[in-house]
Amino acid sequence: MPNYETLCVLHPELAEARVKEINAWMQKIVEEAKGVVSQVEEWGVRELAFRVRKQNRGYYIRLEYDAPASALKELERNLRLSEDVLRFLSVVQTAPPITLQAAQEPAPAPSVMSETSTEEQ
Repeated sequence: MPNYETLCVLHPELAEARVKEINAWMQKIVEEAKGVVSQVEEWGVRELAFRVRKQNRGYYIRLEYDAPASALKELERNLRLSEDVLRFLSVVQTAPPITLQAAQEPAPAPSVMSETSTEEQ
């Protein structure tokens, strides 16, 4: 199963209980589709780069999970229908995990090409 990450921006004026409810609802959708939620982060209210639905701020929730593609499709369908969700973004994490050995190896030095000028005679 692919590893997905979904970042969801909720309306900033939601009650804390409603935010917890939406968080549990998102996890339930993934788990019902035979997915496994590996990490949930609540980042709290943050400023948005631009106004979204007349809001300058939003409540951020990040969900990381392993699930079939049908689970992602169902989660995104439900997020689109919810009025509490301002925006969301889902990505597939395809990068292999960094091993200790790979992190310690020095990066190859970039080759520098010298430019030669040609003079017109």
